[in-house]
Amino acid sequence: MCRFLLVRSKNKIKPEKLLDEFASMCEKSRAPDGDWQGDGYGIAWRMAGKWELKKSLTPVWDEINRFETIPKTKLFAVHARSSCFPNQKGIIEYNQPYIEDSLCFVFNGMVRGVSLSMPLDGKIGAQKIFSLLKQNIRKNSTDEALRQVDRLIVNNAKKVEGMNIGVVYDGKFYVLCEYESNKDYFGIRYYQDDDITLVCSEPIGSYQWRNMKKSEILLL
Repeated sequence: MCRFLLVRSKNKIKPEKLLDEFASMCEKSRAPDGDWQGDGYGIAWRMAGKWELKKSLTPVWDEINRFETIPKTKLFAVHARSSCFPNQKGIIEYNQPYIEDSLCFVFNGMVRGVSLSMPLDGKIGAQKIFSLLKQNIRKNSTDEALRQVDRLIVNNAKKVEGMNIGVVYDGKFYVLCEYESNKDYFGIRYYQDDDITLVCSEPIGSYQWRNMKKSEILLL
């Protein structure tokens, strides 16, 4: 299953150290079925009031020497992709984060057999969930839109082993954590102090991480 990290800092920082720690975690992490997140990655960071985006089809841990080129920023998101389907590998447009205007979106999950009546943009599940979220944001607050997405998918899927969504909007983090079991792998962690806010799929560094609860939505 994919892994992601969201970072917001009070002051501008170089992302390199946190990206290195994230890449190391991704290289070691394995899903219960042995799946890994080696199908490329994406990094988005805020610069001069807009999102800059870099994507690659190379495993994130094989490109740590490129992280030093990313400038200082107060806000960034990184996502390492794991594709379950051979015909969906090697297509860079599928790699996250997904950006639209000031909205930044990351998702990881194992969701099976979703059947929804409304038309959705996208070719893969992550793109369709992003489309569903955008439809709901037009009518609701961001946290309520996440609740609607959670409700719609849980109620219309055959199985939701894990479904986590991170949204960055107006400098805030909106995070959904949904899983059936195995919270150590399918859960989400977060850390916050006066200087930095982190949301991550697994612990990195030496931070005092807290675990999100099942079906919880956080605004950080």
